[in-house]
Amino acid sequence: MVSRIRCPFCGYEGDPKDFDYMYESVLYMADHEVFHEERERPILVICPRCRKGFFLEDPYSRIKEKNQA
Repeated sequence: MVSRIRCPFCGYEGDPKDFDYMYESVLYMADHEVFHEERERPILVICPRCRKGFFLEDPYSRIKEKNQA
């Protein structure tokens, strides 16, 4: 578990509860049927000071792992 988070843009450091979090989800619709997107997206962490978003992990790490296997 992460004890402190540091913003890569402004340098603000705080507890995880100090930050906002956004999870992006995409739904596809075809022939009146809804399909979930197959790829996984990491959670976007939003800094309370500068309001810029950043990822705690590389958003392409899982794709890279699949391609190396």
